[in-house]
Amino acid sequence: MKNFKLLNLLILFVSFNIIAQEPVELTDDEIRTNEINELLELVKKNKSIYLNEDNQRLNTFINRVAERKALLADAKRKLENEKKRNVSLEASFEENEKLLADLEEKLEIKIGVLGELFGVTRQYAGELLASSENSVVFYEFPKRPEILKDIGQEQVHSLEQLENLWLSYFDEIVAGSEIKSFEANITNPGGENLTGNVTRYGLFSASYDGKFVKPVSSLNSFQLLAKQPESTYTRTLKRHARSDEHANLSIDPTRGFLLSLYLDKANWFERIAQGKSIGFVIILVGLLGLAFSIFKILKLREYSAEVEADSENSIPNHMEKLITPGASRETKENLIDEFIINYSGKIEWGNNWVKFFAAVAPLLGLLGTVIGMIETFQAITLFGTGDPKQMAGGISQALVTTMLGLIVAAPLLGMYTYLSEKTESIVQILEEKASYILSKD
Repeated sequence: MKNFKLLNLLILFVSFNIIAQEPVELTDDEIRTNEINELLELVKKNKSIYLNEDNQRLNTFINRVAERKALLADAKRKLENEKKRNVSLEASFEENEKLLADLEEKLEIKIGVLGELFGVTRQYAGELLASSENSVVFYEFPKRPEILKDIGQEQVHSLEQLENLWLSYFDEIVAGSEIKSFEANITNPGGENLTGNVTRYGLFSASYDGKFVKPVSSLNSFQLLAKQPESTYTRTLKRHARSDEHANLSIDPTRGFLLSLYLDKANWFERIAQGKSIGFVIILVGLLGLAFSIFKILKLREYSAEVEADSENSIPNHMEKLITPGASRETKENLIDEFIINYSGKIEWGNNWVKFFAAVAPLLGLLGTVIGMIETFQAITLFGTGDPKQMAGGISQALVTTMLGLIVAAPLLGMYTYLSEKTESIVQILEEKASYILSKD
């Protein structure tokens, strides 16, 4: 195809040259004869060129056939060698499997009852390793984990490994019966590291500067608890550190489990915060009711002192002013009744407010319960029941507000009862003195 294109170009070139020359008067037959002759010459020339090229390519291909045959023969030879090698390896593998099985059988026979001993050794090494990773003694025995890992991975243990396990358990026994102080790295809740004197109490707890710490072997440090137990427990650590003799001491018998649970325990403010805005409103109502109750108790004491200022049967000062010389009995009775009614109203004022506060608190708690349950059902609608944490917020609000309402209502109701009894007692004294006044006439 390429040759034909070249031929056409040559024809066009020749034609162009013929046209570009000076015009010669030729006949049509002469012109066609010249063009055909030129074309024939060009074809003969190209044929000889392409024929030579084809002969060269053919000779090159024929010369390389021997090379291709040699490569094929070499590949076949290598394939046969690999097949023979494969057969040899399979036979060797089978022989090795038989030899390994025989050796394992001989090993089991030689080990005998020692197999159970090695199994128990691996078991106890694993148990001690698990308990040592977050133990309060990890800082004192830094090489123990590596030793125990090696023992746990061996099928047949050496005498040295058995002795190391034996000594590790002895170290654990000794550490469980002593109180020891040593220098160690300490990490505070903010992430800052320092070095201080840590006191270890057996295998149970550790403290620094009168505060509980927990071991963190991954940090190679003891970490101060973000939240310490009540001062009742932490004070025992300080008393024990100052004491030269025996002293009571608070420890965690679960080796840190109870202290870790204490971190999740909410304090009183966090507990109130779980009730959200309703919880704080209930606390505010309780404080207002308490303040008003204290104010009312102080006022009643003043009224009681005023009524009981004179002797038991004497006339109160306010009542004396009502008695006028020559007044009739009926007039005195009316004046005294009016005085008692006015004075009783003055004394009883405010008692119902205390009762109001005592009644509002549980109602607000009920409101918080309803709101909390609504939030719980909304969480169930959105997330389903697969994740309890999504429902915990609403349930906490429901329970906390109910608890706060009852806590506020109970003492306020008791104060209301006390105020009512005190008011009735003062009024009764007034009535008795009024009866005494009237009986004198």
